[in-house]
Amino acid sequence: MKKQPDRDAGSVEPALRQFLPPCQARCPIREDIQRTNVLISLLPDDPAAAQAALIEIGDYLFDQNPLFTVCAYVCGLCELACWYADSGGAIRRRLLKRFVAESYRQRLMERPPFTNVPEKERVAVIGGGPAGLMAAFELSRRGYRPTVFEAGDRLGGALWLIPRYRLPHETLEETLAALVRIAQIEVRCGSSAGTGELTLDRLRVQGFAAIFVATGSPVPRILTYAGAAVPGQQLAGIMYGHSFLYELAHDAIPAGYFRDRRVIVVGGGNVAFDAARSARRLGATTTLICLECATRNCRDAVPADPNEIRGAWEEGVEIVYDRGVSSIRSENGVFRGIIAPRCTRVYDDNCVFDPRFDPEDRLEMAGDILIIAVGQGPERRFLAEEGLLDDNGRLVADPLTLQSARQSDVFVGGDMLKIGFMVEAMRDGKEAAESIDRFVRATDLRSGRTCDTVSPLPPHRHYYRPEPAVAWIPPEQRQDFRLFEEGFTLAEAIAEARRCLACGPCISCKACIAAGIQDDIPGVEIDEGRCSGCGICIPACPFNAASLAIKGERTVSVTDPILCRGCGFCVAACPSAARRLVGERLSQRLDTLLKRLKTSGSSNPQGT
Repeated sequence: MKKQPDRDAGSVEPALRQFLPPCQARCPIREDIQRTNVLISLLPDDPAAAQAALIEIGDYLFDQNPLFTVCAYVCGLCELACWYADSGGAIRRRLLKRFVAESYRQRLMERPPFTNVPEKERVAVIGGGPAGLMAAFELSRRGYRPTVFEAGDRLGGALWLIPRYRLPHETLEETLAALVRIAQIEVRCGSSAGTGELTLDRLRVQGFAAIFVATGSPVPRILTYAGAAVPGQQLAGIMYGHSFLYELAHDAIPAGYFRDRRVIVVGGGNVAFDAARSARRLGATTTLICLECATRNCRDAVPADPNEIRGAWEEGVEIVYDRGVSSIRSENGVFRGIIAPRCTRVYDDNCVFDPRFDPEDRLEMAGDILIIAVGQGPERRFLAEEGLLDDNGRLVADPLTLQSARQSDVFVGGDMLKIGFMVEAMRDGKEAAESIDRFVRATDLRSGRTCDTVSPLPPHRHYYRPEPAVAWIPPEQRQDFRLFEEGFTLAEAIAEARRCLACGPCISCKACIAAGIQDDIPGVEIDEGRCSGCGICIPACPFNAASLAIKGERTVSVTDPILCRGCGFCVAACPSAARRLVGERLSQRLDTLLKRLKTSGSSNPQGT
């Protein structure tokens, strides 16, 4: 086992500071959103001419995120941070990425494998979901030989629980197959953790230098009321959300089983709404009840995505808010209904989950099937047997490196550590790969990995273009499992990408250089001898880069090189000619632009 270098536990490493647009800062894997948005906005109008550029954009995205063709259907975290959200509506980044993904489909199936020869140590990855696959991808790219051990019959983990009407299964299949082929990952399906060869000690004996455990959260949480389990959860007619969606994905539900039956779904997350909408598509009369309230901007708001809630409502799912389950009614061992008291609060003042109820205010709800979707947890038996739990029975790992607190060659991540979004599990896989690389090389696992992100304010605008309407198939026509959301056309994608404010610094984007528009990013040079400190440059700068500073006994203007875009507005506004643009061959480009303007003016003297 590799010995880690000694490190002063009391030392605190200063955090790096990185300027990023807010969308990229919100993305757990820091996908370069602004750059690809700008590149999409520069696409030609002709589809044939645009295809080559789309392939380049797709290649760039794949290198950052090998699951981007799946994220394009199910992930929109970046949109929550968009500066445009409260003005014209957040940029539809997910649909823009889906447009690229659909154009990239053939290229993905033909893209060649990594050219590097995997010669480094073998690494075991337990779990073939987003975290495990991302770790294996990154490790392979670094020259390691990862082996993914998956308990199920196919890779993907919880991604298969996403219904087909949100994520086409053929897209998921193609993406997973391409990732494994391109990264040359060895895969062993049907390998359950803790059995056969899949114990930590046996993996070490087989020569694996490190192990990443990302087995997800397959164990459903049960219904509780007043701190105790609600009796009757083993009755016929009761199932759990993940189990239902798993059977649905495997076509294991008998035809007509749900038709004309009354289904009650308990839960307020995306899994609960996926289950409710799926049951509705199978012909059931569906009611969803949740502890949370209908108001979006409060502490007890429903955690499900707003589009999930809207979709369920449009499709005929009845949603009952502010209700829990205190008891389950049965008849001859078969589920027949629930008692639902009013929930008066979900979280306490410290945002700790601690629901309270009014037992006098209750509903009696009759039903034929109950689907419980109130959360999941990891398989604890394996963790306990392998010694990964602490004395209090908790799975403990370093939040930065993901290294187990109990065994130094083991790293843990994904939903088993903290249930979250798909891309958050992918971030864990990426961070685990970095940690494993450092562990194998016996270098410091923590050095240089803390980073504070700062997002500049958006450019000043007097007008914000409204977001485009997202086309959904009408509710009466989507009572099946076809994809219900329509994607962008080329013209729509270009128009939407042009709405992007490109509010991140140029140095973190450089799309203009990638597109061949210019060779470098111009900067602003200030002649302090000529500057009078009048401050006219400050309101002229739309990017908040210009400001005043006191130097000695004088006040002069300064420019933040991180925020500056080299637009030249401050140069044009300066009355003393103290500012000028500088950059490689910039003067040549300006001369060319001036000649074009003169030519245009002479051919159209009226300016019409």
